[in-house]
Amino acid sequence: MKQIKLGAICAAFMILLGSCSKEVSNPNDENEHEAINKIELVFAETGGATTNFVIEDPDGDGGNPPSRIDTIKINSNKQYNVTVKIYNIANGVVKDVSATVLTQATSHEFYFIPSGVSVTIQKTDKDKNGYPIGFLSTWQTSSTGNGSLLFKLMHKTALKGPNDGPNVGHSDIQLNLPIIIK
Repeated sequence: MKQIKLGAICAAFMILLGSCSKEVSNPNDENEHEAINKIELVFAETGGATTNFVIEDPDGDGGNPPSRIDTIKINSNKQYNVTVKIYNIANGVVKDVSATVLTQATSHEFYFIPSGVSVTIQKTDKDKNGYPIGFLSTWQTSSTGNGSLLFKLMHKTALKGPNDGPNVGHSDIQLNLPIIIK
């Protein structure tokens, strides 16, 4: 009888010990990627120059405000091909995480929401389901003006559709960027 009780106690202890183990991060989990603390927007004017605009936020989204936000300055009545590049900088090491997020494209989408300026933005890249991503886009400007651009990267695991609004999912990045069309 003592052996049965001792065996039952040992079995219960082993089950309890197993249930207390710490979960290990899965590097293939689409809900995980490095913090994004640097963004580069590369504007290539059709038939013209290429200009880069940078945003740096050492502690990532939330917390302290970004330490650098370049004002986007582009010309009126022009078309631009825009590429988004995203990075994680830790301990002086710069890692381009664009490819990581691109492999998770069915769960991510960039949004560019202008305010106070006249620009039409069309995302030109698509995920494997044919839904927009936003790493690549075309921007057509018209009149001059000053305003802002709400730049968002939304994480949409199992939620992404072909015409989602900018508030579906949760934000990996959300920044207001100054923009001048001259």
